[in-house]
Amino acid sequence: MKIAIHGKTFKPEFDDAIKHILARIKELDPAPIVESNFKRILDDRMGRAKDWPSFETPDDLEGYDLLVAIGGDGTVLEAAIWVRDREIPVLGVNTGRLGFLSNVGIEEIDLALDAVTAGKVWFEQRLMLQVEVDGMELGDFPFALNEVAIMKRDTSSMVTVEVLRDDVFVNNYWADGLIVSTPTGSTAYSLSAGGPLVMPGSEVLCINPVAPHNLNNRPLVIPADGELQLVADGRENQFLLSLDSRMFILDGGRKVKVTTAPFRLFLMNLEHQEFFGTVRAKMHWGMDPRDR
Repeated sequence: MKIAIHGKTFKPEFDDAIKHILARIKELDPAPIVESNFKRILDDRMGRAKDWPSFETPDDLEGYDLLVAIGGDGTVLEAAIWVRDREIPVLGVNTGRLGFLSNVGIEEIDLALDAVTAGKVWFEQRLMLQVEVDGMELGDFPFALNEVAIMKRDTSSMVTVEVLRDDVFVNNYWADGLIVSTPTGSTAYSLSAGGPLVMPGSEVLCINPVAPHNLNNRPLVIPADGELQLVADGRENQFLLSLDSRMFILDGGRKVKVTTAPFRLFLMNLEHQEFFGTVRAKMHWGMDPRDR
């Protein structure tokens, strides 16, 4: 098995656990490859991975069987940029806080790697979004796993976003911004803006205004197929366009086309993991707050 490792900086309290993770990975792959920035962190913090090969471009992962992403959900979002359309499964190890995508806790790493060895894992194919903007470049990865959002910049003025689906007018949204969320992103920014929880695997998107001026503008769930066209306007002539955590300056009047990507992110899960159990554990569904 060929394993790649991507990660972010972590608290000193996780040092021993990270050392153990690296040792277990080395048992499965004698020569794992480590993302270059994370390799420097490991070398500086604990003198580990000094002699391990590193990767710096997505092409370096060609032929790999697994990407272990050590961090929070943002680390898994970055992992999508590395694996792209190669169908390399991502195993998210949580050293952050909530951890919907990085769903393997530090204390479960032995269970997780034993399950990988025994083949007792299952894979979710997570829908992703593709974005095109007239007259604007979005880099070499114009895709998003969680959401695409148009937001106002540093101003009190609202943004007006006109939305069409397959050339059929949907609505004009007057708000602080507008989120187009995947089922994966339904537990992220969209949730904080009052959007619904959507079970992964559902072929739908959620259009969700942020602090809408018209209170009857509620989140809208639509089929994932088809093309969304978003056009922002307002008192200001520039807005923010975000693809997950990547930000771009969007000129007013430019057409933003959102479609489903031609590939999916493969997320690795353990046998006992499922969406409803994760939501109950992370969001305390059904828990009496007096019992916390």
